[in-house]
Amino acid sequence: MPIETTTTFNPSPDNQQRKINEPTSVIASAYPRWSRNRAFVDGEEAVKALATACLPKANPDDSLAEYQAFLDRTRFLPAASKIAQGLSGLIFRKSAQLNTKSVRVQVLAQLITPDLQSLDDLAEWVVRETLITNFTGLLVDHPAKELFKDVNGKSTLSAANEISKGYRPRIAGYCGETILEITPGIVNEARQIVYVRLLENEGKRVRELMLNDGVYQVRVWKKEGSAFLPGPITTPTRDNAPLNVIPFYLISTSDKLVPTPSMLQHAVDLNLQHYRIQGLLTSVLYFLSAPIPVVTGLKAAQDKDGKEIPIKLNVAPGAAWIFPEEGTEAKYLEFSGAGASVITDELRIVKDELSTLGHSIMTPEKPAPEAPETQMLRRAAENATLAGFTRTISRKLERTLKQFALWADPAAAADLKYTLNTDFLPQQMTPQEMTALMAMWTAGAITHSQLLHSLVDGEILSSALDIEGEIERTKMETTDRPPVL
Repeated sequence: MPIETTTTFNPSPDNQQRKINEPTSVIASAYPRWSRNRAFVDGEEAVKALATACLPKANPDDSLAEYQAFLDRTRFLPAASKIAQGLSGLIFRKSAQLNTKSVRVQVLAQLITPDLQSLDDLAEWVVRETLITNFTGLLVDHPAKELFKDVNGKSTLSAANEISKGYRPRIAGYCGETILEITPGIVNEARQIVYVRLLENEGKRVRELMLNDGVYQVRVWKKEGSAFLPGPITTPTRDNAPLNVIPFYLISTSDKLVPTPSMLQHAVDLNLQHYRIQGLLTSVLYFLSAPIPVVTGLKAAQDKDGKEIPIKLNVAPGAAWIFPEEGTEAKYLEFSGAGASVITDELRIVKDELSTLGHSIMTPEKPAPEAPETQMLRRAAENATLAGFTRTISRKLERTLKQFALWADPAAAADLKYTLNTDFLPQQMTPQEMTALMAMWTAGAITHSQLLHSLVDGEILSSALDIEGEIERTKMETTDRPPVL
């Protein structure tokens, strides 16, 4: 249960110059990069909504309407979005594995977030966010029992309804823009997070996580009008004892507690270059497709009041221009488009570079022939890069889940394992491998469960197979089967 305390927290000098809901300067400096990454992952509509931040005007003097027309004409290649979807698809081609004997942890994994999302949903969100920002946060928490009382102060919880009422540990996810500060310190001669600020409720609430004298404490600030007012400092407990760590985990491919470039960063940068070069080609094609009429020596007529009448020349098939003044000359100004091929070649080069970054998710327009050995090395390097990312995310998710298990079922925390899939290539088990596997099972070298798991991993059996149920059904069939005479 939370214990109210009057202990105060002294913020760092850097914090004293900043509002409680403002990020540190280091984190704020990553916002433009994250915004661009998100837009390119979301696709064309999001990128074009950023307007000149991504695509400059073809002519600096263009009006808003002229720029919008240029924006609408410019093609967009959704390369970064396709790469992000492909990488996530490879990781989740097979289900992540949660290995624990705890039934309670398995049940709670189906509604692990505050809004009742499953562990699988949370893992997919973490992977997507980390691909975009490489700065994702997870906070393990447990509501206080005092929150579940009726008007008479009597507890409304029972062993049968505590999960349905929300009295359970949960893991809340925070995207990069909602992490305002992470401060490390030395505790018991070890590096540890000692202070965190998190933005919640669409910017209307700030959660402070503090380690005061080795004790984890929380304070929530709520927005009232234009100001944020602090709530009381509380001390969360587990088994009636305070925690000695802040149960917040930064999910990143780096061990640094500051933003670092994401796995998609280079792909987004190249995609941006491709988009801007496409804008140049669009301008060339626009002028090539619309010759400009040029008339010289024509004087404007005047009305009865002596005011000039604007000259209007109809440009359409079958239209004819007749000029009363001698010496009037009319012609079309046409562009040769000599530089269009150079721009087209540059677009192809950038797209091929995007293909290299995309782990063969994108195919070059004209793939160069490669020796089989070169293809194997390239594929191995691509898989190793993605596998390294996946293993890092798996490890940090597992640490978070172990903290979650300390609340859900403490006995299960030590043995809990969580791994994301690193088998990215569909490749069915060969007949020789199946024969060897069956021989091992027949000889008693592996269990029936291991046999079926191997057949699922080898893509012989469906990944949706209920292995334990299948073993029981096999036993029943063996029992009911008539003896062989």
